Amino acid sequence: MSVRKSSEADGGRGRNETALRVLNLLFVLNSSSNPLTTEQIVSDSDLGYGSDNRASDLKKFKRDRDRLAEHGIHVVEVRDEGATATDGSRWTIDRASTYAPAGVISRDDADTLLRAVDESLSRQEIPYRQALLGIRSKLVALTQGPGSGADAGETRREDGTDRCDGDDGGAGRCADALWSAFAMKRRIRFAYLDARGAESQRTLEIWGVFMQDGHTYYVGLDEQSGGVRTFRADRVTRCWRPAGSYTVPPWFDVRDYLFLPFDIAGGLASKACFTFDGSIGEDEVVAITHGRGELEHLVDGRRLWTVKVRDMRAAAAFALSHAQASMRPFSPQKLVDEWNSLIGKAVAAHAEA
Repeated sequence: MSVRKSSEADGGRGRNETALRVLNLLFVLNSSSNPLTTEQIVSDSDLGYGSDNRASDLKKFKRDRDRLAEHGIHVVEVRDEGATATDGSRWTIDRASTYAPAGVISRDDADTLLRAVDESLSRQEIPYRQALLGIRSKLVALTQGPGSGADAGETRREDGTDRCDGDDGGAGRCADALWSAFAMKRRIRFAYLDARGAESQRTLEIWGVFMQDGHTYYVGLDEQSGGVRTFRADRVTRCWRPAGSYTVPPWFDVRDYLFLPFDIAGGLASKACFTFDGSIGEDEVVAITHGRGELEHLVDGRRLWTVKVRDMRAAAAFALSHAQASMRPFSPQKLVDEWNSLIGKAVAAHAEA
């Protein structure tokens, strides 16, 4: 009896492992911006492969594709034009045969949704702008029909005019996965390309989202570094299925992670101080500083803003760009010297003109 129960339990675990592996495969293929190579899939232990027996993992991958096909989800091999059968295989979901065609909502409903999307896009800074642009292109296709330009991937520029960039495809799916993970407070693993083009895999608890200079950024606890890090959404190339819940700590404030021009530089950050005249409203000061750093009142009525900077010259230029709001450098002396240098160059350029 005990042997039979043990056998049944082992069979149950096996079925659960298979189901989990198939779900993981579906999620990562659906959210990837590019087809995945066989090696990327069968060497990934988080997906449920990656054992010491590669032949066994290849067989599992084949069986998992067949299982997905039984449920109408077709994973197909793709090759670049001119590639031969000996080249590395890459895999993606055949969306044309897997998903229902567009047009499941009426044209009137699509027109109503389009107006709502355009109203949201009219705002300057929204974290989910790229996802809305992808939705908008599909709604345009429904409201205007074939030949409207939407089939070519019509989207909208930041200034509200239309442009054709091609389908956002995987990028939109990654954006959906990240946003869903944030909304559900689920940890998410993703592949990330840094500014130098180096790829790494990260697992993130997304604590906050913000939009800056046309880009969406996700902030949260990065498992690999053990610290709070910021990631740019358009550098995420693929996502795994979110798993594991978390709670955002009460002390977290996303405003502490907004970028200012003097944040982008190497080296250690050091304190810098700026002043504002007392005649400038506190709301205006907070808008300029993004609520970063510390703000205090001086005895002469001025406000003193203290913040950490990585680039003194960029910090001086930032102050100069807000000089009309009475922003001035205060300390250290290097900051004041950079300010004076910029003023001198501006005066010289004006004299030459």
